[in-house]
Amino acid sequence: MLMLKKTKKLVKILHRKFKEMQNTPEIIEEHPEIEVKKENLEKRFIHLSLPDFSKAIVILIGLALLAFILFEIKSLLFLLFFSYLFSQALVPFVEKLSKFKIPKGLSITFVFIFVIGIISIFLGNFIPILSNELLALGVQAQNLIEAVINGETKLPRMLEWINPILESSFAGLETNQLTQELEKNLVNIGQNLRGVAQNAVGLFVSISNGFANAILVLFLTYFMTVDHKMVDKFIISFFKDEYQDYIESKSKSIKNKVGQWLQGQILLMLAVGLCTYIGLEIIGMKYSFTLAVLAGLTELIPVVGPLIAWVAAIPIAGNESSTMILSVTILYFIIQRIENNFLVPFIMNKATGLHPIIVLISMLVGYQFKGILGVIISIPIAGIIAIFYQDFIGKIHPSQKK
Repeated sequence: MLMLKKTKKLVKILHRKFKEMQNTPEIIEEHPEIEVKKENLEKRFIHLSLPDFSKAIVILIGLALLAFILFEIKSLLFLLFFSYLFSQALVPFVEKLSKFKIPKGLSITFVFIFVIGIISIFLGNFIPILSNELLALGVQAQNLIEAVINGETKLPRMLEWINPILESSFAGLETNQLTQELEKNLVNIGQNLRGVAQNAVGLFVSISNGFANAILVLFLTYFMTVDHKMVDKFIISFFKDEYQDYIESKSKSIKNKVGQWLQGQILLMLAVGLCTYIGLEIIGMKYSFTLAVLAGLTELIPVVGPLIAWVAAIPIAGNESSTMILSVTILYFIIQRIENNFLVPFIMNKATGLHPIIVLISMLVGYQFKGILGVIISIPIAGIIAIFYQDFIGKIHPSQKK
């Protein structure tokens, strides 16, 4: 009963307040001393008509459709952004060549031919060496198997020593149980082989997609570099008129920053390649120059790049001796530690003006967003953000503006 009384009392209060709200305009007219404008009071109420509601629904559906389309083509958008960054990095080089009265199209073509030529010459020399070493390693493995069969190694004597232990361990094991276990293991092996085959097909598809994307990025970068002014105008058109002059004034700084990043990346590749060459020469590894060039080129792929270079060097080292495998592994590990702790932070800091901690954080964030490709472009993006951040800080604290 007490709850019911409280409820009735609350309803009466709400009803009285509602009537007061309805009679507010009349109260204002009867009492002009109240300094409240009728227009201001009406602004407090939201008048939503059916056409306005329909427009809001259409806008929400349009935004949802746009978000869905952007999500579906996110890979293409990333390739476009990736190509734009590389085109901005190449613009300073092209402009330097243009100072020698070389046409822009010819300058860009020369830069592309130079880069592709170096990669083609390297692959043409490295792949035959690697294939020959793999074949030699296979012959060596076959010779080892024949030596084991003929009793020319210590392995048969080791098996004779282990044989009594195996007999005592499996003495009480029944034949049916052994057969069942064998069948079970064979089924597991078959399933694993099927998984390996599926992974191999997936790997082939991934490599094909990667190659196609690389060709697409190459063409997009070329055309964006040729018409970089038109691309800049297209991007600036997305901003409001009051911001377009500011964005255009910063476009040159962005080009220089991305160009410095590319120069730093080239310097990093040269440093890693040189360290690898010196180390391989010290331990007496064959094909040290080719392996060093591979180590330098794979620096374009952070984290995984050094692993690829190490995997490619293992068959060549294994064809010499097991000690060489250990030496190569230790060498590549040391070079990777030097690269991660010293070369990457400080070379990129000098090239982009970013603090080493900012570089490392940017790489981690880029990896979370887009994996390896995200790591590659994380540093130039951080450099671009730093340009606008310095302007923002300069406006708030003019004394800190550089």
